[in-house]
Amino acid sequence: MRRGRIFYFRKRLPKKLSNQVPNQFLCLSLRTDLPLDAVKRAAALLTVLEQMEKTHVDALIKNSLNPETAKAVLTEMLRSALEGMLQEQNQDIALSAGEVDQRIEALQEENRRLRRAARNRQWTDVEPLLRAAGDRVALNVPTPISNDLGKRATTLQRRLNEVEIAAQEGDDVRYASSDLLAEHGLDDFDKFVQAPVLLSQARARTDENHSSKAMKKITASVYQLTEEFLGDIPVSSLTKERQKEFLGWASRLPRTHGKSHGRNRFESDGKNITKEFEISQADAADFQVMEEVRTIEGLSNPEKRALLAERLVPRVTLCTLKKYRDAMNRMFKSASELGPEIPKAISYKEMQRHIQSLAPEDELYVRVTKPKNRMPWTTERIARLLTSPIYSGAASEHRRWQRGKVIVRDADYWVPLIVLSIGSRIEEILLLKRSDVRYRDGTYVLAIASGPEATGKTEDSERLIPIPQILLDLGFVEWFQSLRDDHGPLLFPEAVRRSSTGDVTSAYGKHLRRIFGHLGIGDFDEDFYALRKTFSSMLKREMVVDGERQAIAGHKNGNVLNVFYTAHHVQDLKKAVDKADFKLIIGKKYRYGFPVILACNLAQSSTLEIEVTLDECSQAESVSVKDPQLEKPLFHMQGIGSLSDAALKKAATKLRDVTDLRPLKLPKYKLKRAAFEHLLALA
Repeated sequence: MRRGRIFYFRKRLPKKLSNQVPNQFLCLSLRTDLPLDAVKRAAALLTVLEQMEKTHVDALIKNSLNPETAKAVLTEMLRSALEGMLQEQNQDIALSAGEVDQRIEALQEENRRLRRAARNRQWTDVEPLLRAAGDRVALNVPTPISNDLGKRATTLQRRLNEVEIAAQEGDDVRYASSDLLAEHGLDDFDKFVQAPVLLSQARARTDENHSSKAMKKITASVYQLTEEFLGDIPVSSLTKERQKEFLGWASRLPRTHGKSHGRNRFESDGKNITKEFEISQADAADFQVMEEVRTIEGLSNPEKRALLAERLVPRVTLCTLKKYRDAMNRMFKSASELGPEIPKAISYKEMQRHIQSLAPEDELYVRVTKPKNRMPWTTERIARLLTSPIYSGAASEHRRWQRGKVIVRDADYWVPLIVLSIGSRIEEILLLKRSDVRYRDGTYVLAIASGPEATGKTEDSERLIPIPQILLDLGFVEWFQSLRDDHGPLLFPEAVRRSSTGDVTSAYGKHLRRIFGHLGIGDFDEDFYALRKTFSSMLKREMVVDGERQAIAGHKNGNVLNVFYTAHHVQDLKKAVDKADFKLIIGKKYRYGFPVILACNLAQSSTLEIEVTLDECSQAESVSVKDPQLEKPLFHMQGIGSLSDAALKKAATKLRDVTDLRPLKLPKYKLKRAAFEHLLALA
C-alpha cells in the first residue's frame, strides 16, 4: 500500500500472533517510492515472514496445550519413564539392599514434595519432565505450565514413582504398571515402551504395504512435504491440530509446485527450491495482483473476483489435499504396526472447514485452484488438429506446426490419432509393442496392456481393440509392417525415450502440449487426455451400448470385457469403434507414398466465444457472442440488469437463436458460466 509517496508492506497477522484479536496487521515501511522496488522488497519481507511465522506463533502461545497435544506429551512422559524402569530391571547388576531402601525413600519423599507443590500450584518439579517429553515428540510445551497440565503431570509422576517403588521391591515392572497402562487404554507393555515411530519409519513401512510404483510416488511426495514443514518427527505427535496446520500450509502451495527445479533429460542437477520459498513467491505475486485489481474503478466486486480468478496463482485443489490426507492416513495405519498410540487422520469435513477458516475477511478474496474440468474437444478443434501440418505437411520433423511438405509418421503422428479413435489411456498407447499388433478373426487388433510389464489400472485394462477403419485407411498396418529390425520392440520408442524417470505420459504430454500450443489448439481443460473423453462422448451419441464402450475404454464390465473375444465380439467392437465418424477425406498425394488426410468436414461452423461481465449480484451485466472469423460480435448487450422482464426475455430469446446451433467456448470462471446459462434459461 502507499502512504503519500512511500510504499508500505502490510499483512494480516494470524490470531495467534495478535493475541486472538482478528484483523490485526503488520505494517512496515518499504522506504521507496518506486513500484518495482517496492514489489521486490515486499516479496523478500513476505518470504522471511512466512519462514519465521511458525516460530513466532510457538513463542507467543500463552494458553495451555489443547487436549490432544497434552495427551501426546503425557503419554511420552509415561513411555519414557517405563522404558527406563524396564532397562534398569533388565540390568545384570542389581542394587544392594541399602541402595534399594535409599531409592524407595527418595521416591516417597518426592511424592510428598509433589503433593505439597500441587496444593500450592507450583509445577517447577514436573516442568523439566514435560519439556523433555515434548522435545522427544517435537511438541512445544508453553510457558507457564497451565494448572490443568501441571496437575495431570504431577499425578502421573506420583503414579510412576509408585510403580518404581513396586519394581524396586521386586515386582515386575509390567505387572506393577498394568493398572496405570489400563487407565491410559494401553494393554501391550512391550510394544508401548518402544521408541516412538518416526515419519521416516512410517514411510518405509507404507512402501512395503503399498508397493506399487504409483503409491510409492504419492507417499514420497507427501513425506517430502511433511518433512519440510514438520521434520522427521514421531508419528504420535501428529495430532489433529498439527495435521490441520500442515494441511493449511499445504493448501497454499502453488498448483505447479515442484516443477521449477530445472531438471530434465538433458540436465540432471537443477536447483533445490523449498516449498516455503515457492509459497512465498506465489503470495508475493498474489499480493501485487490483489492491490492492482483493488484500485480498478468501474468494476463490480464479482467482476473483480472474476479478474482475480484469472490472474492469481492457482493453488493445489481440495482434491489434491484429500490425497495428501489419505497418504498421511496410510502412513498412520502402517505406523500402527510398529508402535502404539498412533493418531487418527482428520476427516475430509474437518480439513475442509479448516481450509475455509483460513480465508481472510476480504470481500475480494478468492482461492484460485484451477482444477481440471476435462471437456470433450469441440468439433472445430478436432478438425484443426486433423488438418494441421502434422497430417497435411510440416516444415520439418522438429517444426510440426509450420506448413511444409514433410509428413513424419511417428508417435506425434499416430498417438493422437489412436487416442482419438479408440479412446485408450495415453500410457497404454505409448507403451505398445510391435508384437501387440495382431490379426484375429479377420480383423487387425491392438493388444492393449498385454504382457507382465503392463501398467494398466486393473485386470480389465488388458483387452483387444479392433484397429479403427480410419487408421487402416491411413496405412497404419502397412507402416507397422515396414518397420525395420533396428526400430526396436516398441511401436513408439522415440516417445518413451523422452522420459528418464519412467513417467512416459508426463514427458510426452509436455512435448505434445508445446506442439498444440504452436498450432493454436492448446487448452487447459480440453487437453490431450480429454481426447479419450471425446471418443467416449462420440460413441454415446451414436448409441453404442455401455458394455461395448467400457470394453473399448478398459473399464470393468463382466459381460463384454474379456481378452479372449469370440469372432462375434471382435466384429461387434469393430463396428462400435468405426461409429466415431470424423468425416475425413483420405486420399493420395504424388509426393507421399502413403494415404494422407485431404480434408475434414467435421466442423461445419467455428466455435463461438462467449464473454460475460458480472454485476454486484453476480448476474450477467453484459454478454457478447463473437465469431473469431468476424470483426463484429454476433450478439452484444449491456445493462442487462436494468432491463424489464419482457425486454430480458426478448434478449434471451435472441441470444438462444444465435447460440443454439453453434459450439460454444464458455468463460472459465464458474460464476460467469452460471450467469450466461441462467440468461439462456429465460428464453
